[in-house]
Amino acid sequence: MSKFSIRTRLIALAGIGLVVFLGTSFFLTRTLVRNADSLTAQTEFVEVLETTYRASKEFDEMKYWLADLAVSLLMNSEQRANTARRQLDDQLDRLGAVDPEAAAAIRTDADLVLQQSMVAVEAYTNDQRVIGNSLMAPARAHIQDADKELTALVTRLREESRAVRNAAVERTEQTLHLALAVVALAVAAGLVLTTFLMRSISLPLGRLVTAMDGITAGDLHVEIPPAGKDEIGAMSRTLALFRDSLIERKRLSEERDVQRRMIETAVETITDGFVLWDSDDGLVLCNSKFRELYAGLQGHLRPGVSFEEIVGAALDMGLHDLGGLSREAWLARRYKMHSKPSGSHTHHHNDNRWIRVTERRTPDGGMVAVYTDISELKEHEQDLRLAKDEAVQALQDLKQAQNNLVQAEKLALLGQLVAGIAHEIKNPLNFINNFSELSVELLDELKDALTEALPHLDEKTRKNVGDLIATLTTNLDKIGQHGGRADSIVKSMLAHSREGAGERRLADINALVEESLNLAYHGARAQDQGFNIALERDFDKNAGTLEVIPQDLSRVLLNLFANGFYATQKRKHDNDDPAFQPTLNVATRRVDGAVEIRVRDNGTGIPKDVVDKIFTPFFTTKPTGEGTGLGLSLSYDIVVHQHNGTFDVDTREGEYTEFIVSLPCGPGDTTTAARAGKIAT
Repeated sequence: MSKFSIRTRLIALAGIGLVVFLGTSFFLTRTLVRNADSLTAQTEFVEVLETTYRASKEFDEMKYWLADLAVSLLMNSEQRANTARRQLDDQLDRLGAVDPEAAAAIRTDADLVLQQSMVAVEAYTNDQRVIGNSLMAPARAHIQDADKELTALVTRLREESRAVRNAAVERTEQTLHLALAVVALAVAAGLVLTTFLMRSISLPLGRLVTAMDGITAGDLHVEIPPAGKDEIGAMSRTLALFRDSLIERKRLSEERDVQRRMIETAVETITDGFVLWDSDDGLVLCNSKFRELYAGLQGHLRPGVSFEEIVGAALDMGLHDLGGLSREAWLARRYKMHSKPSGSHTHHHNDNRWIRVTERRTPDGGMVAVYTDISELKEHEQDLRLAKDEAVQALQDLKQAQNNLVQAEKLALLGQLVAGIAHEIKNPLNFINNFSELSVELLDELKDALTEALPHLDEKTRKNVGDLIATLTTNLDKIGQHGGRADSIVKSMLAHSREGAGERRLADINALVEESLNLAYHGARAQDQGFNIALERDFDKNAGTLEVIPQDLSRVLLNLFANGFYATQKRKHDNDDPAFQPTLNVATRRVDGAVEIRVRDNGTGIPKDVVDKIFTPFFTTKPTGEGTGLGLSLSYDIVVHQHNGTFDVDTREGEYTEFIVSLPCGPGDTTTAARAGKIAT
C-alpha cells in the first residue's frame, strides 16, 4: 500500500463509500417515494372525510335555521339559513371531485328542503298553519334522505381511509427492515475497508511519531523511518530536514549566546542607563546603570513588561516630578515624546535628580533609549545662572549709581548756578527793599514836615499834595510787597541749591509722616488762630523702615500738607458752606516691594489744563504773592531723583486732590513685624 499515496487510498475509500451510499440512498428514496404516495392518498382521504363532516355540519345548520324560521318567522333566521346553504354548496363542490353522484343527490335534497321550507314559512306568515304543516312534511322526508346519503358517504370514506392507512403502515415497516439490513451491510463493508486503510497509515505514522518525540526530547540522532512514495515518506524527508535544521540552529544559537553575552557585557560597561524596547514597546534588556537610576522599579524591570506599565509604576512610586501637571497630562506628554522621538528631553525626579533621555528608533521598529544623570550639570547651570543674575544685578546697580552720579552732578551744577544767580539778585534786591523802607520813613517825615505848612496853602494845592503823598505811599507799599515776594523766590532758589546735603539712614516711615503732619498742623495754627481741619490717619503697621534722607522727605511731606491745608481753607472761604468740613487724609501702605504715602484733601482740586505743569519750577496755581512755584518741583526732585521713587497726582476740580508718593524698598528695609523680630532676637 505504500506505493499508493494516502490521498489515493482515501479517494478510493471515499469512492467505494460513495457508491454504497448512492445505492442505498437510491433504494431508500424509491421506497420512501412509494410510501409518500400512500401517505398523500391517505391525506386526501382525510381531507375528503373532513369536507364531508363540514357538509354534514352545514346541512344541520340549515335544518336548524329553517326550523327556527318556521317557528319565529324572523328575517335573521332566514339569512342564516341561506348562509348555511351557500357554505353547504361550497363543501359539496369539493365532494363533487370525489363522488359526484352523492354530491349531486345531497344538493338536490337540500334544494328541495329549502324550497319547501320557504313555501311553508310563507303559509305560516299568512296564518295558514295547517297548510304550512302539510308543506313541512315532504321537507322532513328530504332531510332524512340527505342525512342518510351523508351518513353513507362518511361511512364509505372512513373505511377507504382505514384501508389506505393500513397498507401504508405495512409498506413502511417493510421499508424500515430492508433499510436497516442495507445500512448494516454498508457499515460492515466500510469498517473493513477503513481498518485496512488506517493500518497502512497508522503503522508508519507511529514510527514517525516516535522519531518526532525523540527529537522533541532533544535526541537529534534518533532513527527516522525510511521515506516511501506516499505522504508519510514526504513527512519522513521533512523530519530529516527539520532534524538537520535543529542541529544547525543549535550551533547558531550557541554562537548567538556568545555574541549576546558580549553585547550584554558591552552594555553593562556603558556609564549611562541603557534600555532596549521591541516593536511592541516591550522591555528587551536594560543595564545595571538604568536599574540604579530607577532603583524602586526592580520588580517591574522584566523582559516583556510594557513601557506604559513601567512609567505608570514610576508615577505610583512618586519618582517623577510632574512639574505642576496632572498625572493624565504628564503621561500624555511622555507617551507622545516616546512614540515620536525627536532628540533628547529632560525629566526631574523628586529626589532632586535630573535625567536626560535620548530615544532613537531601530530599523525593526524597536527603540533604544539612553538615560543620563545630568544632576551635576544642572547644578553648574544653576550656579552659572545665579552668577549671571548677580552680574546683571551688579551691572544694573552700577548703571543706577552712574545715573545717580550724573544726576547729582547735574543737580550740583544747577545748584551752583542757582545759588550764584540768587546771590547776585539778592544784593540789588536788598537795596530795593531797604530803600523802599527808607523811602516810606522819609515820606512819613515829609508828612510831619508839611503838617504846619499845608493849612497855609490853597485848597487845590493841598489836594494835589495829598494825592501825591497817597500815590507815593501806595507805590512804596507795592514795591515792598513785590520785593518781599522776590526775596521769597530767592530763598527758595537757595534752598533748592542746597538739596541733597543730608545722609541716607533708616527711618520709620509712619513716625516720620506723623511728625511732619503734627509740625505742619501746629505751624498753620500758629499763623492763623482760626485755622481748623480734620486729620484722618490710616497708617499701615507693616510700612516699616526705609533708607531715606529724613530731612528731605520731611520737606516733601510738609509741602504736601501745607498745600492740602491751603486748598481746603480756600474751598471753605470761597463756597461759604457751613456744612463743609475741611479734611486731610494721610495713609501709608507697603505694596509690591514699595511703600506708598498718600495725602488726600477735599479742597478745590486742580484744573485739568494745569495738572501736567504742577511739577514745573516756578509754576503755581496760587495767586500772586502766595506761592513761589518751587515747592512741588523741589518735592518731585527729592522723591524721583534722590530716592528713585514715583510721584503721582489724582485730582478732580472742586472735589479733591490726592498725591501718591511711592518709595522703593531696599535690601536693608524691613517691615515693622520683621524689625520687632530682630529687636527681640
